[in-house]
Amino acid sequence: MTRVIEWLISLLIVVALFVVIALFLPASRTVSHSVETNRPMSTVNDILSSYTRFGDWNALVNHDPRMKLTVSGPESGVGAKLAFYSDDATVGEGSWELVEFEPGRKIVYALDTPGRGSNKTMTFDFERTGQRKQNVKITQTFNVEYGYDLLGRYAGLYITDNVGEDMKLGLGKFSNLIATIPRFDYSQHDAEFAFVDLPAQNVLSATATAKRANDDIAVAMTNQLKWIEQVMEENDLESAGPLRIVTNEFGADAYGFDVVMPVRPEGTGPAGEEEATEEGDDVAATDGEEAAEGGEEAAAEGANAEERIAEIAQERVSLDAPLDASVMPEVLDIEIKPGRNNTANPVVYLQVPAHRAVTTTYVGPAPALPRVRDLIRAWAMVRGAETAERPYEDYLIEIEDMLSDNAEFQAYWPVKVGDEMPGAAVQLVPEPVAEGAASPPPGQEGEAGAEDAPAEAEETESAE
Repeated sequence: MTRVIEWLISLLIVVALFVVIALFLPASRTVSHSVETNRPMSTVNDILSSYTRFGDWNALVNHDPRMKLTVSGPESGVGAKLAFYSDDATVGEGSWELVEFEPGRKIVYALDTPGRGSNKTMTFDFERTGQRKQNVKITQTFNVEYGYDLLGRYAGLYITDNVGEDMKLGLGKFSNLIATIPRFDYSQHDAEFAFVDLPAQNVLSATATAKRANDDIAVAMTNQLKWIEQVMEENDLESAGPLRIVTNEFGADAYGFDVVMPVRPEGTGPAGEEEATEEGDDVAATDGEEAAEGGEEAAAEGANAEERIAEIAQERVSLDAPLDASVMPEVLDIEIKPGRNNTANPVVYLQVPAHRAVTTTYVGPAPALPRVRDLIRAWAMVRGAETAERPYEDYLIEIEDMLSDNAEFQAYWPVKVGDEMPGAAVQLVPEPVAEGAASPPPGQEGEAGAEDAPAEAEETESAE
């Protein structure tokens, strides 16, 4: 009996020590880790304020790559919530909910996760650093309260090893992820960005290469466009959309591109389009005074070109929305004849499959388009899209106006839909030469030069 009493007394002493020590342990815990990046604040904000790239940077998924993630609420910002569930008992289930967002300053998530403690939060604080304040220091802080949960206070002794290690791993993954995104601040671009679907089209295309000089590029575009217009005239075709320039290679000294024109049989466009055009011509011819007034207004508008923002022509879609790229347009009966002196005509007839692309609009001189391409690629990657194929622009103006401050363009970059790459264009005329086939007949070898282009194109070049 004495030994039992001694054992009970010892147990009481241990319990008392446990309680006393627990009372002196912190009732809350905080763990912080930091990382610095040279990427724009907009990129940092957008990745951390949504769940689009959550699995690419957060260490949570490392514990169970097969866990289920469910997003609810808005796509980003306050109210966006991610719930997770894992069959692994050590991971369990819980959620992250964005409860506070101050762009460029702070993002706060409320956490509901397994383990002791309450009022759990994960905060990301942003601070501009560097000589020109172009870098961003990201400080991630985890807070948890235990109150009078004595066991929780003891559990807090290991929070640095558990949560802290996950935070370091997550910030490391975040640094690797953000390093893959182009260093361009798309928040400085006034026009909106969006994902859109482009229908399958019949197109005529001509490849060109020019020196990286505005005049040389314009002449090359004009020459190839004249070849295309000649083929359109010979085959009774009309344009089915704006002129498109597809970038093949953008080097330090040369620019390689395709001049592309969507086409359809003449007279098969939207009803009334031709009549409306003719009526517009008549009004313009008979209303000289109003035309003059319109010119003055246009000049005033040109002075404020920087304030003008063109609108995206297509309906916006979700990146994950289904896309049927199997339907192709009716094949047209097109004949492409050689040029003068039996020179090979550079034009080919292609069918371009339907595809999804990230897009934005731009108003200003064409030499800024390479930067616009980088902006749309950065915007797309932040949202989990993978760009593919070649970028291109619709020219909503004439080639001769491409250097104007009022020039309007819509830029595109095709993206993957799920794991599917955009379909490749199919060349129908002339039939592609099979590998190992005989060479073309004499007089049809090589690219057509400016001297072989249609007469109007030659005049354009000489005028330059």
